[in-house]
Amino acid sequence: MRRNVIVWVFLIISALILYLFSNGSVTMALLAALIAALPVSYALLRLTAGKLDVSLREGSVSADERRTFILRLVNKGILPIASVEAEAVCVNLRTGETESFIIYRSLGPRKTKEIVLEVVPGHAGRYDLTVGTAVISDPLGLWSRKVSFDGHMGLTVMPSLFDMNMIRAGISAMPESDMESVRTRGAVSGDMIEIREYVPGDPVRNIHWKLSEKTGKALVRVLGNPVSDQYLIILDNPADISHDPAALDAVVSVYASLIHTLRSNEITCYAGWTDPYTRKAVIRRIADDSEAAAAADEYLSVPAVMPSAFERIDRDVAADRYAHVIIVSSRIPANIDVIANGCGVTILKYGERGSFTEGSMTVVGFEAATYISDTAGIEI
Repeated sequence: MRRNVIVWVFLIISALILYLFSNGSVTMALLAALIAALPVSYALLRLTAGKLDVSLREGSVSADERRTFILRLVNKGILPIASVEAEAVCVNLRTGETESFIIYRSLGPRKTKEIVLEVVPGHAGRYDLTVGTAVISDPLGLWSRKVSFDGHMGLTVMPSLFDMNMIRAGISAMPESDMESVRTRGAVSGDMIEIREYVPGDPVRNIHWKLSEKTGKALVRVLGNPVSDQYLIILDNPADISHDPAALDAVVSVYASLIHTLRSNEITCYAGWTDPYTRKAVIRRIADDSEAAAAADEYLSVPAVMPSAFERIDRDVAADRYAHVIIVSSRIPANIDVIANGCGVTILKYGERGSFTEGSMTVVGFEAATYISDTAGIEI
């Protein structure tokens, strides 16, 4: 645009010089035409800028997972739009990978043009395709005007799913199962089974205020565990491997496949992840395939670089107890006892192979190249 201004100034000066030296009607007409073209071109820009409409719609999906979207430019006015520059940006919200499409078009009166945008997903995640602004230029290319739009499309690319062939532990091995709850915690869920000193993280509602006042120290009621044989599956944000898309694919593939395997066996579970907006822990019940798909849209939108909310989870957040907590991560959380809240724990840990058990916690390692075999046949 700056170049156009320089060229146009040069043309006007040249025409003015010609007119001064020749003082003829032809050179005067040329000079007048050049000068008059400026307000006319600017007026066309002002009249057409508000007549542009931009929208997106989903196209086709090819066999090799290439996705197409249609960018639609519409001139709703009776005057031509000389030049439109629009930018479509596609971002993988999980990995942060970005691809841009720059489109240049002109539009005749009441004309529509459709441009095919091909997105080649490189890694699993929620892809966000937006067209936020377009720049309209006048016919002479001297002025421009930016117009904002709300063009937006979302696309979820699932990781590879596989059957993990899980082995469910017997009920007696589940510390929060029906049999274990009755055997070790009292006949009714919620019964008080003992009183002990308060420790940070205990629910305030369990404090025994009268006894605490008599003894001069904070005491809490220890209640029978809620009766449950449900699984809580946590995707712990792997910020330390956020630079490695292949590692992120392996982690989320194990997580999604775990949900998939439970659903294939008609087992209801609860899935947890970090909410990207509130940065707090989110726990969703997964009872059917539609709920699993809706959950995938959410957890695949969480940027891998975001700190995990499960470093800050407390007992009130995990008030609903589970038979078993399974955490898919690249680390063992420092506050694993608070997260588990008395339940058995299995950690599927990216970055190393092998497994070990420590108390009620079992760690199973897996790597990007071998995660299917590494996690096959886990016992939970």
